[in-house]
Amino acid sequence: MDRLETRYDLPTDFNSVENVFQKIKGLNYKLEAKHDFLRGIIKNYRDYKWVDIEYEYYMTLVGLYKELELNPHIRNSILKQLLQLNSCFDSIKKKLVEYLRTIEITSNLENRRIESILLEGTEPERKGKGEKLFVNFNYTKTLEFYTNRNFRTKNNLINIHGELVNLSNPIIFGYGDEMDPNYEKIENLNNNEFLKNIKSFGYFQSSNYQDIIRFIDSENFTVKILGHSCGLSDRILLNTIFEHPNCKAIKIYYYQKSETENDYFEKTQEISRHFKASGKGNMRTKIVPFEKCQPLLPYKL
Repeated sequence: MDRLETRYDLPTDFNSVENVFQKIKGLNYKLEAKHDFLRGIIKNYRDYKWVDIEYEYYMTLVGLYKELELNPHIRNSILKQLLQLNSCFDSIKKKLVEYLRTIEITSNLENRRIESILLEGTEPERKGKGEKLFVNFNYTKTLEFYTNRNFRTKNNLINIHGELVNLSNPIIFGYGDEMDPNYEKIENLNNNEFLKNIKSFGYFQSSNYQDIIRFIDSENFTVKILGHSCGLSDRILLNTIFEHPNCKAIKIYYYQKSETENDYFEKTQEISRHFKASGKGNMRTKIVPFEKCQPLLPYKL
């Protein structure tokens, strides 16, 4: 007798990862990741943001390096795992781009509170003179929506991680912490596949990084942080900005979690990781105290 097989095709219109897992559970399926990197993401899907995925990638990369260091006789096997890791990461990047292309920035997203923060210190008669530099670490055009409304020149906005539809400023995904003690060892392996998703090499695709350096070299400045996690994934750039002698203050517009909780304390911890040990003293004078900071948006019940 021929064996009958039942095949289920999962729909692709899920609005959350939770829905996917519920559907799989309902079909009595078991989800197995083909790579440790994906397994880590799936395990922590409720908590992970993009910066956490980049960090998970780098930790997996470091794990492969350490395994190669201890077991050079299985080099070919480890390099095969490296190719698989980069293939997994490429797949995630492609899916993220697909998702980002579905996001529409409209006037419905306008928020007067955010707009007022962006305009702080800008006198009406000096509007559009470029005395502010906005560095966008996001991949959407949310910040551009506000700058286009309030500044005549586009020179004061730098999309440091690229733009979705701009060949001269391609999207940059990956990890950017050259201060990590493992990075130099990985670089000395003389295998470019290990460096495929290191952000510093993506920065060479445009003049964005150099434009930021020219700006911070020109005069004293204050850093204002709106919505950035300040995770280690951007350490190569944030360290350069935060420890620059012209950086006089770092002001945090924190996330108000509830009426009594916010992420100011956690944000200062994240910022601290971008300072070298020799710069911790300057860090404590640069970070603006909590009592002089405000939430990016007020908490709403």
